[in-house]
Amino acid sequence: MAFALGLVGGGVSSASSLALLPVRCSGQVLVSMAAVFRRRLLTGIGAASLVAVGSNFGGVTSFILSLSPDLGRGLRLDVLYPVQGFTRCLAPNYGFEFIYPAEWVGDRTLLYRIVDKAEAQRPLDPPSPITGETAGRPPRNVNEPVVAFGPPGSTGELNVSVIVSPVPQDFSYSIKSNLQVLCSLIPVNIIPQLVFAE
Repeated sequence: MAFALGLVGGGVSSASSLALLPVRCSGQVLVSMAAVFRRRLLTGIGAASLVAVGSNFGGVTSFILSLSPDLGRGLRLDVLYPVQGFTRCLAPNYGFEFIYPAEWVGDRTLLYRIVDKAEAQRPLDPPSPITGETAGRPPRNVNEPVVAFGPPGSTGELNVSVIVSPVPQDFSYSIKSNLQVLCSLIPVNIIPQLVFAE
């Protein structure tokens, strides 16, 4: 038997007039309530599962993709979710992609350089009334990495970075190429400790 609180005059009754009134529920009402509850329960579980898979909650998506790593990598889902401990860096506008350990982080120095470059292109200072030029710095013309990743907390001794620069039209690479000629194309400040064995 179920009980309900009594209400007096549209509001909560006083303590003296508060009464528990018996309410009878038919089996048909309980069955319809159970169907609604079941539907809401299944909808909630389904929505929570989609959120868990979409957000890689607890590594569930990485685990599912690691069961079939070729499928995950073929669909390039490893750009968003780590597959077997590796994440993909994909930059089609620069023409490269590679995988790196999932626990590695991006280089903040590159992010700061991108912000500085954007500020130099769109300075907040108005143009000078005398020269008509803004007070921004001239942009640096250097070959610097487009992306760089490394272990968190390291000083850069172990990392992977990609430098994109133009290649001459007549350049060709083959195994039989002279090593000194190929290495002379790499700027000295990138690999200063390169030693040739004769």
